[in-house]
Amino acid sequence: MKILSSVVSAVLLSASAPAAHLIGSYRLDEASGNILDGTGLNPSGELTGTANYAQPGVPNGSYGSIAVTNATGTSIGFGPSTQDTLFIAGTDNNNPIMNLASTGSFTAMGWINPGVSVLTTQYTNRLFSTGTEAGVDRGWSMGLSYNPATNWTVRFTAYGVADKDSTPFSINTGEWYHIATTYDNGTTSMYLNGNLINVHANTALFGDESGLGRLVIGGRLGGNDRDQANGLLDGLSVYNRVLTVDEVREAAVLSVVPEPSVALLGILAAPLMFRRKRNV
Repeated sequence: MKILSSVVSAVLLSASAPAAHLIGSYRLDEASGNILDGTGLNPSGELTGTANYAQPGVPNGSYGSIAVTNATGTSIGFGPSTQDTLFIAGTDNNNPIMNLASTGSFTAMGWINPGVSVLTTQYTNRLFSTGTEAGVDRGWSMGLSYNPATNWTVRFTAYGVADKDSTPFSINTGEWYHIATTYDNGTTSMYLNGNLINVHANTALFGDESGLGRLVIGGRLGGNDRDQANGLLDGLSVYNRVLTVDEVREAAVLSVVPEPSVALLGILAAPLMFRRKRNV
């Protein structure tokens, strides 16, 4: 049923714009073992370290401009920050997320409930990370960063090139937040709870990953304690184009609600297809 939910996501997000393809979906509902990609396009993620499975997932409620109803599923706990817990997807870089081009476009997003860190310096809760342990091929990463001097930011990293941060904001540990980053040929835009907070133009081209590169969830290869997620993660996803603000909000909800049945897929798709015909 995980593949079905990715189809529904693509259908829903194509109602008002050119089709956005969901190329990675990690709902993190597993009770143990590897984490699965709901699209079936990427390998499952194999655990390094000790994860806290079956933790409470995103509950119903309002999160900025995102309204979640009918939420279901669980989350996975990472950290604390001195514990190197991460999932490595696959044994090579032959998957859609790893093969995103630096001159192309995509959107990466997910839910995070940050934990209280034992670190006293800047660190980043990395949701997604690509590249190698040596870092010479300069992959990319996105996550929620904390600096004691400036507070919290959404961060997009082009390894070996630049860290791009949003305008700092205040949040509370132990509460859920949705973060997203769009990338378009070096231009990055950051979202918090469905609201655009920053755009950085043409400053963060990342390098193409070598054959040694890997997709990592919850940390980075070869990273230190400041590169690992700390807290709960839920509903992580990657799309192969820049989503609009409305699509970011829709995708955030889709990542934590029940996966629909085949019958429901037909009910959802029909009116949306009709809307597209009327708008032509």
